Amino acid sequence: MEKGIYGYGKKKLLRQCLFCGICLVLSLGAVLAGYLATGKRTNIWTIGAVFPMIPAAMFLVNIIARSKGLPLGRREYERFAAVSGGQVTACDMILTANDKLVPVQVSVLHGTGIAAYTTSKKLDVKETERDVNGLLKSVGIYSRIQIFTDYEAFLKRVGGIRPPASEEERAELEKKRTDLLVYSM
Repeated sequence: MEKGIYGYGKKKLLRQCLFCGICLVLSLGAVLAGYLATGKRTNIWTIGAVFPMIPAAMFLVNIIARSKGLPLGRREYERFAAVSGGQVTACDMILTANDKLVPVQVSVLHGTGIAAYTTSKKLDVKETERDVNGLLKSVGIYSRIQIFTDYEAFLKRVGGIRPPASEEERAELEKKRTDLLVYSM
């Protein structure tokens, strides 16, 4: 599944849970194999059991970060899809700006900016907009992001955005979308 498509976040979370589980099973298997082979807790297998823990820790950090930005429910997404028909959208993103994780469930790219919705209620919207706009400007994406925490207000804003008028405008927005997704988990 491609980054930025609805369902990507849940699929990525499940995959990382699976890989983390595999690493933990490998580590536990190495400890168990060493104990059964030697009858002692301290053996060469114990050293080998440490190595799968390194990627397991990495996957666990990603699982924790990804679980903060779970995707919208199916009904909410269908409402969004109906309102945003014909527009350039990106879903299930977690943007990183100034050591912050910014979960963005859905967003619409338009000629002058990006309208984004997050379910995170603890987010300081103005500070986060400033940080993400700084990130976007520093990487050459000249669009201003507007983050909404109220879903109805976001849908109203999306309904007021006109779809790209030409293929050139759509191609430009698709390029911005691709550039934006580079900075998303």
